[in-house]
Amino acid sequence: MANKSPSCSTPAWLQPVVRLLNPLARLLVFLWRWTRDIGRALKPCRLSLLLVAAGLAFLFLSDQGLDTLRDFAERRAANPHAWSQILFFLLGGFLWAFGSWYWARLMYYVRLDDALPKKPWVRWIQTWLPRLIGLAAVLGLALAFCRAAAPYPDTSKGPGGVLITFALISLAGALLFFIFTLTRRALSKRIAKQLARFSLTATLVRSLAEVKPAKQQQYGNKNACEALRAGWPLLGFTLAVAIGLFGFFAVSPERFAPAVGSTPILLLAGAGWIAFGSAADLFGMRARFPVFTTLLIIAVVFSFWNDNHAVRVLSKAQTQKWDDRPNVEKALSDWKDRQLRRPLPRSGDKYPLFVVAAEGGGIRAAYWAATVLGTIQDSNPCFADQLFALSGVSGGSLGSAVFTALLADQHYRSPNFRCGDRDAPRLTDKAQEILGEDFLAPAIAATLYPDLFQRVWFRPIPHFDRARALEISWEQAWKQYAGNDRFAQAFDKLWFGQTDHWLPALFLNSTVVETGKRLIVSNLRLTNDEFNDVEDAQQFFDKDALPLSAAVHLSARFTYVSPAGTLTKNGEVRGRAVDGGYFENSGTTAALEILKTVDQLRVRVDGTPDPFWSKVESIVIHISNEPVDPEYSDTHLATEGQKKDKASRPTACCNEVWSPLRTLLATRGARGVYARETTRWHAGHDHFLQFGLCQNGAAKIPLGWVLSDVVQKEMSTQLDRKICDAFDNPGSFKAVKDYLAKRSARSAP
Repeated sequence: MANKSPSCSTPAWLQPVVRLLNPLARLLVFLWRWTRDIGRALKPCRLSLLLVAAGLAFLFLSDQGLDTLRDFAERRAANPHAWSQILFFLLGGFLWAFGSWYWARLMYYVRLDDALPKKPWVRWIQTWLPRLIGLAAVLGLALAFCRAAAPYPDTSKGPGGVLITFALISLAGALLFFIFTLTRRALSKRIAKQLARFSLTATLVRSLAEVKPAKQQQYGNKNACEALRAGWPLLGFTLAVAIGLFGFFAVSPERFAPAVGSTPILLLAGAGWIAFGSAADLFGMRARFPVFTTLLIIAVVFSFWNDNHAVRVLSKAQTQKWDDRPNVEKALSDWKDRQLRRPLPRSGDKYPLFVVAAEGGGIRAAYWAATVLGTIQDSNPCFADQLFALSGVSGGSLGSAVFTALLADQHYRSPNFRCGDRDAPRLTDKAQEILGEDFLAPAIAATLYPDLFQRVWFRPIPHFDRARALEISWEQAWKQYAGNDRFAQAFDKLWFGQTDHWLPALFLNSTVVETGKRLIVSNLRLTNDEFNDVEDAQQFFDKDALPLSAAVHLSARFTYVSPAGTLTKNGEVRGRAVDGGYFENSGTTAALEILKTVDQLRVRVDGTPDPFWSKVESIVIHISNEPVDPEYSDTHLATEGQKKDKASRPTACCNEVWSPLRTLLATRGARGVYARETTRWHAGHDHFLQFGLCQNGAAKIPLGWVLSDVVQKEMSTQLDRKICDAFDNPGSFKAVKDYLAKRSARSAP
C-alpha cells in the first residue's frame, strides 16, 4: 500500500483571513511584475534618460545653473562679435538632443538577453520614449532660458533679449526635431529620389540614411555588432569632438574653457557620455563583458597610487623661516607702535582694532566679502591701518586674499600714499572685476575631461588636477586686471618689505581630513598659547612656499567640486586638507582667539591696566554670505534662515538610518552659529558688526564659481539699503565710520 503524502489544508479558523489577504497578495504581485516590466522597458535608454534629466535639473532647477545661462547671455550681449560660445552652444545642444534620441532609439533595436514583454504599452515606450527624451532636452533648454530671463527688467534687448532669443531658438529646434523624428523615413526617401541622378551623392545618402522595409524595422532584432555599425558615424563625430576638447582642456582648461563656456561644456560632456556609454553598453553586450563594472574596479584600484591632487608649492620660495615669523602678540605690538606714531586727537577717544571674519560660500562669498571690504576702504581710506587681521573660510578666504593683495599692490604702486590723502585709488571696482570672471568653466572643463580620465589612468598627472585649473584661473584673472603675478607668487611675499605701510594679517582656515583639526595658512606664527588645537600650514611646508592662489584654495576645497588637497612632505603623503567650512564656516573661531590675545595684553604682568591697550576697542566685522529669506527677522535664524521650517522637522521614516547622517551634516552649521554667537558675546553686541545678504527679487544669489552681472549688481545694491531685518548693512557701515572718526584724519608717517 502506497504512502499518502499529508495534505496541507488551511484550518477553518484561518480561512477568512486568507480570503481577506488574497486580493492584497494579488495586487502586490501585479505591482511587482508591472514595476519589473517598466524597469526592463526603460533599461535600454537609461543613459539617455538619466543624463538628460541630470542636465535639465542643473540648468533649470539649480540657482547656479540658471546663473550660468545669465552669464552666457551677458557675455554675448557685451560682445556680440564673439561667436565661439554661440557655436559651441549650438553644437552641444544638437549633439545632446540628437544623441540622446538616437542612442536611446538604437538601443531598443538591439536584441537583449532579457527580452521585453510583447505588450502594446512596451511597444509605445520603444517608439515614443526616445523621441520624448530628445524633445525634453531641447524644450528644457527653452524653459531654462525663459526662467533665467526673469530678473531682467527689459527682455527685448540686452542679456534678457539674448535669453529670450535663445529660448525661441530652442523652441524652434524642438519643433523641427519632433517633425524630423516623425517624418525622417519619408524625408530620406524623398531626398534620395531627388538626388538619384547624382550617383555619388545618392550613394552617400543611402549609406547614411538607408530606409529598410517596415517588416525589418522590428525592435530587438539586431545584434550589438550591427547596432555599432549603424551608429558609428554619430559615435565617431561625437567622440572626435570629445577628444578635441579633451586635448585643449588637458593643455590649459583655464585658457580654453572660457571660450567654450560653462553651459556648452556641460552639454558637450553630456552628449559624449551618452555616446560613449551607449557604445560601451553595446560592446559589453557583444563581448558579454561588464564594461562599467570593470571601469569602476579600475578606478578604485588605481586610486591607491594615482592621486594627482598634491597641493602646489614653490620650492624654497618662503621669504622667512617659520620660527622667525612674528606670532599674534608680536604683530599686535607692531600694530601698537604704528598707532602711537599718530596720537589720539582727544583724551577720551580710543583706538579701533578691527578683525574681519569672512564666511565661506564659493564665489558668492568671495565677491561679497571683497565688495564689503573694498567699499569700507574706499569710503574710509584709513580703515586698513586699523584692520589687524582677516579670518576667512572657503570663498571668504578668496575675497579676503584679493582685498589684502590689492592693499599690498596699492602700497607698491604708490609708496608715498597716506590714508588721509585725497584721490585714494579705489579697490572695490578692481576686486569686482577680478572676481566677476567665469571660474566655473575651467573647473568643470578640468573635472569632466582630464581629471575624469585620471581616475582610470594608473599614473598621476599633476597637470590634470582640477584644483590646479581653478587656482590658475584666479591667477589669470588677477593678472588681467591687476597687471602683475602677485596671486601666483609666494603667499608670504605679500608682507615682504612692508615696513612703511601696515598690511593686515591673513588667516585662511582649512580642515585636516584625518584629524578634523583646523589647518590655517597665515603670515603669522601660530603658537599653542594663542591658538587652541590648530595646525600651522606654514610650519608644515617648511622651506617650500604656497602660491597665494594655492593657499586660498587650501581653505576653499569645496565638497567634490574641488578635491581634497594632498599634503606631501619629503615625498611622503602626510594627510589631506579640505574646505575650512567642515570645521566651522563662519571664520569667527580664529577671530575670537585674536580677541583673547588682545584681552591678555590689556593687563600687565603686575596686574595693572596697560595704558595703551586700555584705549583699544576690538571690533569684529562678520561678513555672512548665506542669503536669507526676508521673512526671518531674527539674526539667529537668519544665517541658517529659511531652512528652519523644513530642516528642523524630525525624520519619520528610517530615523535609525538617517539620524546619524543628519546630525553630522547639521552640526557643521551649528558649529558656525555657535562660534559666531560666542564671538558676538565676547566682543559685545555693539562691537560685533554684521554684513549679510537677503533674497530679493527673481534672481537668487547662487553658490558656485560664476556670478552673472544681474546678481553682482543685486549684491552691490544691498550694501546701500536695508532689504530685510536680519542685516542692517547701511547701519554697519555707519558704525565702522563712527569708530574710525575717533582717530585723527592725519595718516601715520
